[in-house]
Amino acid sequence: MSKLIFTCSKGYENNLENELVRNGFLSRSVFQGCIYAKSAEKAGKAAEDLCFPHFCMIDPVLIEGASVNTISREIAEKFFNINKTRKIESEWPFLILPNQSITGIGKRESAVEEQTGEYLRRIAGKIFRLAVHRLPEEQGINRGMILYFEDFDKVHLSSDFVWYGQKRVSDDPDAPSRSFMKVEEAYQAMGLHPSKNQTVCDLGAAPGGWSYSAAKKEAVVTAVDNGELKAGAKNNIRIARLAADAFSYIPDRTYDWLFCDMVEHPNMVLKLLEKWIDKKWCRYFIVNLKFGRVNPDELLEKLTSNSSYVKKRCLDLKVRHLFHDRDEITLMGRLE
Repeated sequence: MSKLIFTCSKGYENNLENELVRNGFLSRSVFQGCIYAKSAEKAGKAAEDLCFPHFCMIDPVLIEGASVNTISREIAEKFFNINKTRKIESEWPFLILPNQSITGIGKRESAVEEQTGEYLRRIAGKIFRLAVHRLPEEQGINRGMILYFEDFDKVHLSSDFVWYGQKRVSDDPDAPSRSFMKVEEAYQAMGLHPSKNQTVCDLGAAPGGWSYSAAKKEAVVTAVDNGELKAGAKNNIRIARLAADAFSYIPDRTYDWLFCDMVEHPNMVLKLLEKWIDKKWCRYFIVNLKFGRVNPDELLEKLTSNSSYVKKRCLDLKVRHLFHDRDEITLMGRLE
């Protein structure tokens, strides 16, 4: 049985715990932004495709010490021993997952990170030169060093972990709204984005954050909304606004991409997505479902069950609670 530590956005711990229980995990302890759990899956495979977690530490080792020096030395030695039989020839991530519940822990984390680097440089210089302080290139199961501070004197270390693709992204001063960051993050989680001259239909586009994002990728965008576009989406040469209702719009072609981020009941948006999939009006989609008026756990279960129409029709479907999502989840799918 594997020990696991899951992290999530602050305030969504109950959603994560419910998701874990539905998927056969045993929840042991719940903290702010973090859940300790167990799984019968030895390699952490069962943890790969979940919605609410951002990271999952696989079989973490607890390290305790009163001083930065003591903790850092043991981290370096443990990491070296865990990996001494592994051939490490490419860059590996050295990450500290933030503890959202302990005030002032950031200074401790930084000090341990720096001192651990010094120890690793001494005992495994060739390996340490390949360390990078950034997220992996690909989501899923990865190897590296990932740390989580339970307290100032307690640190969990994992060499194997799952990253679900969530990532803070930079805003754009010309973007019409903060929703721009959501779709930019969704590309990362999906591993794909609109490319030059691909066609995008953005349903309920106004004020145009997602349309603007696609236009920046040099896609050709049809923005469907009775509302006006704003800022960088307005008068953009790659965006054609169509004053129409998103639910009644019938396209006269197949688009490469469907975008939809509307403040509507999620069941209505889901039916709209199912219609687009059934009519083969798009090849890929990114759709946000707001769960303020429904039970988010029931909605997620409906989306990920084997009877889900969307799941059955997709070659690849990811459902994620993104870093920039609030009371919503993001669906990302490939239909061919």
